[in-house]
Formats: sequence, structure tokens, C-alpha cells
Amino acid sequence: MSDEQATVAERFERSDEALRDWERRINAGEEVDVWDTTNAGIGIIKDLIKAYLEVLDRDWEGTEDDLLALWKVAVKKNPSLNTIRDNCRELIYYYNCVDMDRRDALPENAHKQAVRTARHVYLYLRTRAEEAGALEKYQGLGAG
Repeated sequence: MSDEQATVAERFERSDEALRDWERRINAGEEVDVWDTTNAGIGIIKDLIKAYLEVLDRDWEGTEDDLLALWKVAVKKNPSLNTIRDNCRELIYYYNCVDMDRRDALPENAHKQAVRTARHVYLYLRTRAEEAGALEKYQGLGAG
């Protein structure tokens, strides 16, 4: 199911499942790379912000591939979303460190922290969506 066809509730469920899988793998002692967990975290958060922007009935066209640009759209007229700004920036920092071959600049256990950071954003946005009644509202309303 594509993002356009998934309901808000399905997108939150999909994100939760992906995070649970990463958490399971890490807790089982599987060696996972910070590049993989960071990219997964960024993808999950982008999808969650898009889902929340649907709840807010806000357009994000032109920003869909940029996590910080999506956050800026979400925080406009909704300053409480400043709460997740540092989480988004943290993941971008991890991404840039690996991309620039500067793994030495990463904190210890950055691979775990990337997943924890994405989980924090998930919990925050899910709570906001639940408070807005959006998860029930959108349940079963996929375009499929």
C-alpha cells in the first residue's frame, strides 16, 4: 500500500511495527549499522509528520523529501511541535556524520539512539493524533 493510499492510522501502525522490529533486532544483540537505523528513523519520522500534516489538513508539497522542511510546515501555526525539532536535527546530524565519513563524531551507540529518537517522535505525534481524534476518524478511510 502506498503512502497516498494508507490511512493516518495505518501509517502510525506501520511506523510502530518498523520501530518494534528495529528495537527487537537491537535488543537481540544483532549488529546494526548507524547508517541503516538513521535512514530508517528519518524515513519513519517523515512519514509520521506527513500523516500528522494530514490530520492538520496541511499541504506539504515540495517538502516531502526533506525532514526539516516537513517539520517547518508542521510547526507553522502549531508551535507545540517545536518539541520534536531537536529529535529531527539529531537524526540529520547522524546522517551527515556518516555521509561525510565522520563516524568518529557520533555519540556512542548512535545506532540505538537513532531508533530511540524515532520512537520518541512516534509517541509524541501519536499522542497528538489521538488527542485530535484523528486515528479513529481516519480508521478505514484509505483510498484503496
